[in-house]
Amino acid sequence: MSLNAKVLNPEKVKKHRADNGYSQELLAKASGLSLRTIQRIEKDGKASAETQLALAATFNISPKELFQVSATPDVNWKWRNIMQSAFALLVVSGTILFGVFLAGGINIYIDTFSLIFVVLFMYSGTTIAFGTQGLVKSITSLRFLFTNDIKETPASQYLALILAKQIWFLYGGAFIGVLIGFVAIYSNMAEIDAMGPAYAVNMLVLLYAAIFSEGILRPLSVKLAHCDSLENIN
Repeated sequence: MSLNAKVLNPEKVKKHRADNGYSQELLAKASGLSLRTIQRIEKDGKASAETQLALAATFNISPKELFQVSATPDVNWKWRNIMQSAFALLVVSGTILFGVFLAGGINIYIDTFSLIFVVLFMYSGTTIAFGTQGLVKSITSLRFLFTNDIKETPASQYLALILAKQIWFLYGGAFIGVLIGFVAIYSNMAEIDAMGPAYAVNMLVLLYAAIFSEGILRPLSVKLAHCDSLENIN
């Protein structure tokens, strides 16, 4: 992360100054900066790269600890990355649809209630665990599927954690849905002819969970959790 990329957080500068027992005058002398510069930083956070390094050295911390922390990941949108990600999603979707049609048509794979159940279970679990803000962040984070140029920040790590937990919520909801289905099936053992289709419909909730987890959530979670590592490799 470039030192020029972010404005310093005035509150963090004040906190580190207080923790080290500096007044503004003493901090200016210890860092070799002017008193006016210290006052300006604690007002609006604007500082040159040299000033940022001087303050970090005086406080004996990393310059990153003085930066303003964004609530959203630092993303650089590029048309090429958008097209590559869109193409990859089309390939995944096409592969799944190809398998569906080979197996006998799309109609036997559609069950609206199973889809609604597993999605609502996932988002309900997300709300309980991370609150409504976590729910909104998880939904809006889906747009990051279409970029690979993401800087690793606390915001990206937090989103990666939410998405990773959503995978658990999806499979947990699917497992509960399958158990509910089996109870219903075994409660009507007399209707032997209907058991085959009932078993098939019962497995759809697990299929939906697997598609959404492995096709969308897991790749996005990995991308956000290891974005700096992926960038260095590329």
